[in-house]
Amino acid sequence: MASLSTLAQAPMMVPSEMEFAGIKLKITAGARQEIAETLDLLTRSQYHFQLKADRSNLYMHFVEQVLKQEGIPDDFKYLAIQEGEFISDAVSTSNAVGFWQFKKATAQELGLRVDNMVDERKHIIASTIGATKYFKRSNFVFNSWLLSLQSYLQGLTGTQRSVSDRMYGAKKVEINKKTHWYIKKYLAHKLAFQDFVGSGRKHPEVKLDTFEGKGKTLRQVSQQVDVNYDELKRFNKWLSQSRIPSEKSYKVIYPVKSGRKPIAQNDNPVDKKKTGGNKKSTTGSGKTGSGAKSTTKKTGGAKTTTGKSTSREGRRYSGVRPVEGNVGMFPRVTGNRSREYEAGAIKLNGIPAIRARGGDNLQSLSKRAGLSIYKLKVLNDIGANGNVRANKYYYLKKKKSKGKVHYHIVQPGETLWGISQDYGIRLKKLLHKNRMRKEEELKIGRVLWLRFIRPNRVPVEYSNVKVVGKSVAAEDRLIQEVSPSYTAPVRDSRPKTKVIERKPDRKADEPAEVFVAPRKPKALIAGKKDTIITHFVKRKESFYAISREYGLDIDDILDWNSLNVMDGLQINQPLKLVVPKSRFKAKEPVTPAVKAEFSFHEVKAGETLWGISRIYGVTIEDILKWNNKESNDLALGERLKILKGK
Repeated sequence: MASLSTLAQAPMMVPSEMEFAGIKLKITAGARQEIAETLDLLTRSQYHFQLKADRSNLYMHFVEQVLKQEGIPDDFKYLAIQEGEFISDAVSTSNAVGFWQFKKATAQELGLRVDNMVDERKHIIASTIGATKYFKRSNFVFNSWLLSLQSYLQGLTGTQRSVSDRMYGAKKVEINKKTHWYIKKYLAHKLAFQDFVGSGRKHPEVKLDTFEGKGKTLRQVSQQVDVNYDELKRFNKWLSQSRIPSEKSYKVIYPVKSGRKPIAQNDNPVDKKKTGGNKKSTTGSGKTGSGAKSTTKKTGGAKTTTGKSTSREGRRYSGVRPVEGNVGMFPRVTGNRSREYEAGAIKLNGIPAIRARGGDNLQSLSKRAGLSIYKLKVLNDIGANGNVRANKYYYLKKKKSKGKVHYHIVQPGETLWGISQDYGIRLKKLLHKNRMRKEEELKIGRVLWLRFIRPNRVPVEYSNVKVVGKSVAAEDRLIQEVSPSYTAPVRDSRPKTKVIERKPDRKADEPAEVFVAPRKPKALIAGKKDTIITHFVKRKESFYAISREYGLDIDDILDWNSLNVMDGLQINQPLKLVVPKSRFKAKEPVTPAVKAEFSFHEVKAGETLWGISRIYGVTIEDILKWNNKESNDLALGERLKILKGK
């Protein structure tokens, strides 16, 4: 396990020079400040940093191997941490899925299989190969791995619009306040993890290996690798059924614990030729290449990719560190838990408290607590029309004016009241520390200050929060098992898929394997509400664009025209499509649209998209659309387009 003692002893620094994929980066003071703020978010909680580093090291050797075989610079491996945080079934609020956060259509255009049987976005090797295809395509356009990185968020067209032609092919680039925030966020991730993740760093008690599963069932693989069937399923969420497809090679991921040797397995001789004789290829064929080598220099005990930078040139990170823990560590309940429904039996975060029963209201709880209703409401920030919530904890004495930790990252479903209760902070104090109004919208991922008032010069910060399932990630469950210090709860999340076949030789207490029928393609037939049309492919048009235009599934377009998504499209190529007749109903004549005119708003410290939308009387969705943004993250000094007259 990577030790974080180095992190605690030697503050991380943002250098004035770095190197990315052979491109020399000169970082201005303003950009270093922004990168340092993101670096702070990533490292301020040692508990979560350690968990993310360990999770990354479980998978990183797969990513490194694919990048090397596909000729992609090794630096891109840190983008995998930034995107999916190495949680196989991570889902973003924009419905991007998996290790590299692909939307379905994008994944299919990169050759990934996404259907009711297999979702290769959740397979570490297949999804990484898909990501390398994207990097190669965009680098062909820009001749710059840095712009390829930026286009991973913005897309080719968005990046072309936002950068100068002078950046194409540039080998020396200045990173300043105008540089896209996504690049600066990446640089923070690289600085944070480069000394703790990758290059052979693995958890000493566990590793992940692969087993060729082509044509087998998951239970057969389970028996051959001697891994519990349920655990094997958790590490192979890319497979929606028990039968592994036989059309091509599929590597089943399995854990190897406590020094056991991985299962020896001979590869197909054909595969050996494709991989240059490598006896254990996990990725299939690929063009071998090497990324640009970064020069490293030790600065204060931490290795940073700096070129000629010295400790004097870097900006020393001097922010406060958390006293302990962060998200997931609070509230802390002590005392006699068997009597927590009685007054005086427990303390919540060191403050006397009581727990509400299922049928409690203000009257019954205040009576059991020995307090007046008014006092109970005041101590717990319950509003005039508020009431008691079942099974929640309530304080019997005044809450504190500040928290025991410095920060909290807002998770889905959380409220300001709930956070103030979890940390034992008075709601007014929590609002004051974050310069918030009570009615202000609470965004997922926002970093809330708990101990001190956020300085006015420090902008509101957001951390990338993935929307994951209710169950603990398989990776975290495994780390918890071999590292008792992790205390994440474990929940059962067996898929509720209809079982249509059972294996007779399984044990009585073993779950049944699930076999799913392949997706039945929609027939190329005109119905009462549908008609068949011929669409001729336009310049730069993609399968994704056509599917969006007609509201169709890419799989149907491919089936109707006997195409493979990897074959691409040609200008004027005819495509047969089944579309609703309603598309061709006569429309009312419309007045010619007036050419849109935009003004610009420069983001200031502390501003949020919600606040900016209020200033101009527009919606957050409008601002995201006008600026081709896919998240609510803002960078200090970022210029936002606002449509005039809205």
